[in-house]
Order: sequence, then C-alpha cells, then structure tokens
Amino acid sequence: MSIDSIKSYWEQNPLLAFEVGGVGADERWQYLDHIKRTDVEAFAINYWGFESARGKSLLDIGCGPGWLTVMYARNGATVTAVDLTEQAVELTSKALSANGVDASVQVASAESLPFPDQSFDVVVSSGVLHHTPDVDSAIREAYRVTREGGDGLITLYRLGFLHHRMIFPLVRTVMRLTGTRHPGANLASTSRSVEEFVRQYDGANNPVGIAKSERDWETDLTSAGWTVVSRERHYFPSRMVPFLTRAPRWLRKMLDRYLATMVYFKLQRMSSSQGS
Repeated sequence: MSIDSIKSYWEQNPLLAFEVGGVGADERWQYLDHIKRTDVEAFAINYWGFESARGKSLLDIGCGPGWLTVMYARNGATVTAVDLTEQAVELTSKALSANGVDASVQVASAESLPFPDQSFDVVVSSGVLHHTPDVDSAIREAYRVTREGGDGLITLYRLGFLHHRMIFPLVRTVMRLTGTRHPGANLASTSRSVEEFVRQYDGANNPVGIAKSERDWETDLTSAGWTVVSRERHYFPSRMVPFLTRAPRWLRKMLDRYLATMVYFKLQRMSSSQGS
C-alpha cells in the first residue's frame, strides 16, 4: 500500500466526515470538541498533559482536524502540526483561527518528517501511526525529532478481548442485533476478519488500519529507542452503541478501561547520561 493511496483516501474522507458531512468550520470544531471531551478522550484528558506543555516546543504528528494542536496552543506550547493531507492542514488552520491561537501547520508524512534531529521537547500522535504502511519508520521518525530527555505521547489501535478469535463472531452478532455501526462502515456485516474490522474503523474503504497487542506495540516502540514510561487503555466508542448513549459515567469508564480499542503510551527519549 502506497502513501499516495492513503493520502488520497484521507483527502476525500477527513476525520469526522462520515459523522458531520459538509458542515462549516465552526460546527465541525464544536462537534469535534464535544466528542473528544464526552467520548473519545472522556477518561484520558489528564494523559495529554495540556497544562504542563506551557513553554515547550511540541510536534503534533497527524493533526487531523486539529483538536490536540488547538488544545496545546491554548495552553502555551509552541506547536508545530503536520498531516499527510491538505484537507487536515486547512481544517486545523481554521480551528486555530476560530480559537484565537497560533501554530505552524504543514503537509508532511509521518514516515519522513521534515525536521532536524532532536527538534522538539514533546512529540504527540493521536491514533495516526497505525494508518501508515511503514509504522516502524513512523515510530523511528517520532523518536528522531524528539530531544534527549523529551517526551512522546503516542496512541495506537489495541488488540484486546473483543478481538479474540473465539469472541469476535459474538461481537459481530451483538452489533447486528443492537444496530451498532461505525460511521462510514457497517462493521458487523462487512468485516469477516479482525484485520478487516480494525481497518474499517475509519471507513469501509480505509486503506490501512493496524492493531497489535500492547506488548507487541511496546516492542516496536522500544526497538526504535523509546523508553516506555507507562501505558493506559482508553476509548470504547459509546456514542456508536445505541443502548449506551445515556449510560451512566461509571459504566462508560469501566468499558473505557477494560474494552478499550486504543493503548496510550507515555514515552521518553532518554538522555545519553541516563542511558549510560
């Protein structure tokens, strides 16, 4: 799978396109902020450390519609944001303008970042690197541009209990019976394997979507040079499950912890003195 085919897909289907359609920039930002706070990042806000980013140089790899870029800029970080698509650069630029903050935003591939070694204090990437063909290269690039002693916050698709070969057929059956659908793809009907199921999280025609166990992702990260400080599980898509739309917070928090679709890694690039 080529980078060009992935770029073409995401140019035509920017994040949230299946949910919000052709709404204006203000409406898109309001919806993005709402679902981030109430669903996607409802139990992971502290992980991102927005307030502790003040005064730091930060790179957002795969900025999409710009939520992280805006949040870090609001909290006083000097933010550079990159994305593979012109669409995302435009959406992020509009989100920054709507929020009265600034950041540098440009087109770039996660597999070949246009920055010198050790350029940033913090590098973040939210649910992006598993969409590129050479994930290992993207992980190494994130490490390369992080300063010694700097931090990485990288979230990736997680293979968990619901993906087990004995459980997966039951998951699809329950989804069909409850009318649970991801925007852009009817996973219960169109995915015949776990690999197809994960790939279609972001649309039936999404070219690449890779999930691994937490241990396998950790191996990939440490092989690139990262030190894993901690990892957390987050994000069960409650808004897409009809009978969970009004579920109590304690239940959604439990699902977020035990049936999470993502693993959130806190990483560090150790200094030479620390590594010796």
